[in-house]
Amino acid sequence: MRISVRWTTAVLTALLLGAGGATAYAGTSPSPTPGYSATGSWQLLAEVNQHRRAMGLRALAVDSRLAGIARNWAEHMVATGTLAHNDAFFSTSSHRALGMRALGENVGWNYSVSAQGDAFLHSPGHRANIENGSFTVAGFAVVRGPDGRIWSVEDFGAPA
Repeated sequence: MRISVRWTTAVLTALLLGAGGATAYAGTSPSPTPGYSATGSWQLLAEVNQHRRAMGLRALAVDSRLAGIARNWAEHMVATGTLAHNDAFFSTSSHRALGMRALGENVGWNYSVSAQGDAFLHSPGHRANIENGSFTVAGFAVVRGPDGRIWSVEDFGAPA
């Protein structure tokens, strides 16, 4: 019996490797592709809106300008490997150009969208942005880096 188990294991290994060697064992999935994730961005927004509704707040509406700024900044963070706020986003000219009386931003990196959402909610400063009732519009972006980390930006706005 022991010989047949070894033989079966050897045959299965050879078949897997002969099929391209992409899968070392059953149950694995390929690594997600680096780059912008619309699905991840929408998932993060859905989680934030679910939390806001549970707090009695209105759900955030998507502002395409904020979404573009968030995506550009998330891609910048991936490219530089640096977690930082987008200082230009908070300038007076930015407020004026976007027609916003107030802006807020959450930035972070993690290994899953859910883990990032949880991390934001467990950080008082990030949670304050999420629960700020004056913020009614937002743009979120999730970008996966080549190392598998997801970098996320949540940009919030209070229209003037």
